This record gives sequence, structure tokens and C-alpha cells, in this order.
Amino acid sequence: MTFKKDLPPEHARKVQDHQKNTAKGQRRKQLAKESEASKRFRRGGRGRRRRVRRKDWTDEAFRNEDELNHDTLERVMSRDEHDRRREVEKAVLQTDSHQRQQAVSNATTATGQQGLVISAAGLKARVLLDGAEVDCTVRGILTEIETGFINPVAVGDQALVTEDGANGWVIEEILPRQTILARPDSFLAPKQQVIAANVDLLLIVSAWWNPAIWLELIDRYLVVAQRTGIEPIICVNKVDLLTDEEDYEETVQPYLNLGQRVLRTSATEGVGVDELREALRDRTTAVVGLSGTGKSSLLSAVQPDLKLRTGEVSGINGQGQHTTTQSTLLKLDVGGYVADTPGIKEFGLGGLTRIELQDYFPDIMAFASGCRFSNCSHITEPDCAVQEAELAGLLPESRAHSYGLIWEELSE
Repeated sequence: MTFKKDLPPEHARKVQDHQKNTAKGQRRKQLAKESEASKRFRRGGRGRRRRVRRKDWTDEAFRNEDELNHDTLERVMSRDEHDRRREVEKAVLQTDSHQRQQAVSNATTATGQQGLVISAAGLKARVLLDGAEVDCTVRGILTEIETGFINPVAVGDQALVTEDGANGWVIEEILPRQTILARPDSFLAPKQQVIAANVDLLLIVSAWWNPAIWLELIDRYLVVAQRTGIEPIICVNKVDLLTDEEDYEETVQPYLNLGQRVLRTSATEGVGVDELREALRDRTTAVVGLSGTGKSSLLSAVQPDLKLRTGEVSGINGQGQHTTTQSTLLKLDVGGYVADTPGIKEFGLGGLTRIELQDYFPDIMAFASGCRFSNCSHITEPDCAVQEAELAGLLPESRAHSYGLIWEELSE
């Protein structure tokens, strides 16, 4: 047997060169194999389209020791659409209005004409494009991108659309949303359903009677408004059924003390309609509230040619019956848009924890510093300043009641 040390110097050098060339050839083949694998797609149904690739994009495993002083190769592909949308959604919900506008302008990557989504259902949508309404289909890839929402397109979205070559239109991309009004989906929680996007005003409609005013639902919507950065207005409708003025004043005073704007309206009598119309001027508004509170009737009073469906309250259970079945964005003559949404009997607060809840009840926070325990829940702990304030009449019982009901359903 012949060893390298026994070979003539010239022969040994040729053997070493041959080994280096062989190693380089093998390394090139392995890198080529990795590159080829990265180009293949594996499809396994909706939401499972993904590239087959290495966890990282480096060739360090195939480098010789004398090559390790070079900078390693980092990501050679741009961040994919899934990551980009998640990043933008997160940034949008945590920035102010000016920063949101910059996020919108910087995040657009697709090409096409920009339009406003005025209705959406499944993979079909109607888009306002250059003053004309066009029917669009939603590009299938949008349903595969994980955003945390079950519907890829919602009313109020700004969409990029292109022609499909058959006299039709396709939504290619949804631009980053400035605000999102959403609720947890009943069957696919923790995923949420987007009710409306890019709204800057939340009109919370509650009837004074028939159905009776539901303060807990109003308080839930106020929490939602604070979390999403949407300005709220409380609208107490059907005041023509009011019989006790003092009762009304006592009911709305806690919200006035919080600095909330409260409108007093009657769609049938025309009370407060002019004031409401001015409040909606040049705004994009989501109209929310329990079924039967008169949301559609109010909008028809503001602008009669909207021709919205209205219905009567059930005589069996005293609750409203659904007449609006899906959100629709409507253009107002005074400027702006309103999203007439279906009546919602339950409105969950997805993602909110118990420890965060008091941050959205400023009237409770005002007394919390006096509690014995710094992490007091204000529910059962002794020496709780919030409970003492309620007993003393300094904290409205209705607000403390809403806080307790919401706290009970939230996670730690």
C-alpha cells in the first residue's frame, strides 16, 4: 500500500488538486439539487400551497474551511406575500393615521387599477372603479394567505383589480387596511370575520325601546372602537317611545361623562336626522347595533333614495329580525360612505385579556389606583376601590356590570 507521504512531491500535488476538484464538483451538484428543489411546488388543498426548500438558504454546509471567512449567504428571496401582509396588518393597527397612509403607499406590490369594494360574499365582490360598479372574482391565492381572517375581501377594502381577458374583472390584491372592524368567527375561532375595513367612524345604534336599550353591547362596541382607533358615536334611536325623560338622562349621562358623543334620534318622527346627516358627512362609517334598532330606517331617513330593507321587531321575543343580511357600502350625497352591517346579537372581543380590559374602561381606571392589590380584577378581591366606588354611587352600576360580564368571558 502506498501512502501520500511516500509519493513524490509532484505526484502528491496532483492528487491533492484532483481531490479539491472532485469536492468542488460534488458541492456544485448538491447546490444545484437544492436550487432545483426550491423551485418545485407541493399542493395539498386550500391553504397548503408552499415552496419546498431548505430551512435556511446557505451553502455553509458545503464549504471548505478556507472558505468560511467569507460572509455567509443570507435570504436570496424577498419576503413572501404571507409575511408581508402579516407585517403590514400588525403595523397598521399600531400606528397613527399619518403612519398608516405611509404604510399603504409603501406596501403595494401588485399592479392593476385601484377600486373600492362596496359588497363582498365568498369569492365574489362588487367594486367601485372609476365611478362605475363592476363585478369581480377574488383571485384564489388570496384565500391561501394566512391573515387571521376568514374572508379575504370585505366592504371598505381598497383593491387592485385587473381584467381577466373575458370581459370580467379579478381582484389581485387587497391594499393594507387602515382600520379593521372584525368579530371572532363562531366556528373557526380564533380566526375573525372582517365586517368592514377602512372605516373612521363607528355609529353605535341602540333603540330606547322595542327592543330595549342594551348597555352592555354599547360598552362592547366602545371597547372595539378604542382598540381599533375608530371614533365612536352612540345613537339612541326610537326616542319617540320615550316616556321618562329623567330615566333617559340618567342612562346616557355615564357616556357623556366619558366624553362620548350621544345622538338622540327617531327615524319615524325625524328627530335628530339632520344632526346625524352632518355627523356622517365626508366620513366612512360602519353602522352597528342589534337587529331591530332601526339602523336601516335611520339611513333611509338620512337619504331616502338608499332604499334599504326594514323590518318589524318580533312580537314573540321582542327582538329584532334580520333584514340586512350582509354588509354593504353605500355612497352618501353629503359625501362619504356608510357600511350598513347585519344586526349582531353577540360581539366577542377576540385577543383581549382580562388584565387589559380595565384599560378600555377609563371610569374604572380612575379608581383602580386605590385598590389594595396592584393586580386587582375589581371583581372579588377585598379592599377594592372600584367596588367601593360603585357602592358609593361614584361609578355607574351599568358600567361596572358590563365590565364584570366581559371579564368573565375573557381568558387570563
